[in-house]
Amino acid sequence: MREADLAIVEGVMGLFDGLGGTTKASTAEVAKELGLPVVLVLPAKSFSGTAAALVRGLIEFDESLKFLGLILNQVGSAKHEKFLRRALSEVEIPVIGVIPRDEILELPSRHLGLVQAEELDFGERLEKLAEKMANFIDVEAILNIRSHTLEPEEGFHGDHPFKKKFYMAVARDRAFAFYYRENLDLLMEAGADLIYFSPLKDPFPEKAQALYIGGGYPELFAESLSQRKELLEHLRKRIKEGLPVLAECGGFMFLLEAIETQGKVYPMVGAIKGVARMTKGLRALGYREVRFPRQNFLFPEKALARGHEFRYSVVPNGKLWGLEVKDAEGQRVETYGLAENNLVASYIHFHFGSCPEALKHFVSQI
Repeated sequence: MREADLAIVEGVMGLFDGLGGTTKASTAEVAKELGLPVVLVLPAKSFSGTAAALVRGLIEFDESLKFLGLILNQVGSAKHEKFLRRALSEVEIPVIGVIPRDEILELPSRHLGLVQAEELDFGERLEKLAEKMANFIDVEAILNIRSHTLEPEEGFHGDHPFKKKFYMAVARDRAFAFYYRENLDLLMEAGADLIYFSPLKDPFPEKAQALYIGGGYPELFAESLSQRKELLEHLRKRIKEGLPVLAECGGFMFLLEAIETQGKVYPMVGAIKGVARMTKGLRALGYREVRFPRQNFLFPEKALARGHEFRYSVVPNGKLWGLEVKDAEGQRVETYGLAENNLVASYIHFHFGSCPEALKHFVSQI
């Protein structure tokens, strides 16, 4: 954000939805932690007077929050807008945007969320969205916000005494695209030269000294991935020889013996025993706290790291080895994964910011 004139921090779920029915880790808490004002986006479909009750409740629930404006979404017609504005006229928050129902404004979704940008002509789509938003929202009102300026903190950024140049392969294509952007930034700040490659079509970068393979939708591309026999064999060999690998969720599935989807079984790398079987329903969703009783290439002994788990698959007869996993309330979680020596692979998406000593430990060994 350091070079930006304006930063937008997107919320998730409802404003006050946090851990276990509390407001902890909610969008509201993040706003207060950063000292930022809030723009409410209200799904107004089928509402009129009730919208006023909801908005009044939201702005009075926590009086320490500062609200800048309200955007009404999914408004059905000009008449609907008129009723909404009348109902909201006595609520102390300005309406700075009214967005009509329009299929063009919707993004396609599937299990795990939105269809990835890599699979859409997203540049062109964004242009059209931007044009429409300029007509529906008082952009000037948002751009003129100067109510708060964040002072940059050094934190984990900047020059590090442990910085060392090394090459790290990062799997990135339509099958693997779920990464915390900050993880990649922190790797580069620690000295990593990131080499992006596509497991769907590229050979493994030979000069890579480590591999980061994130989440995504390997199940949708299981047949294509299973046909990359040379790559699968090469990865299996390199991992056996000691290549450091962090594999998260879809990446973990890719390292298993196979992925089973829609009644068919597709061979994968086979570096870890087990088969990932896709299920119709959600199998896990939530924040995770992971303790490592033994050191591995990334995490030192007894390190604590936080992350997120979100999956629609299971590993029948699969195990959890080298990781102790709890949810945000401290309850043990049944999941699958392996952490030992040169391999950390599980359904957890880790955030490196939660465990700064991890990269220092990694760089010291590479």
